Amino acid sequence: MEALITGIGDVTTIVGSVFTLITANPLLACFVSASLIGVGIGVFKRAKGAAR
Repeated sequence: MEALITGIGDVTTIVGSVFTLITANPLLACFVSASLIGVGIGVFKRAKGAAR
């Protein structure tokens, strides 16, 4: 159980570092935003198609 808690803490630290790196670099922020918008549109289309 101790190893699991430590692993979660390590992952949280890494994700925080990556987030800081992306927000510090405007070019990376634009690329990440563009890809997330594309993913969001795809999810919306699938959800819309599933509702029919």
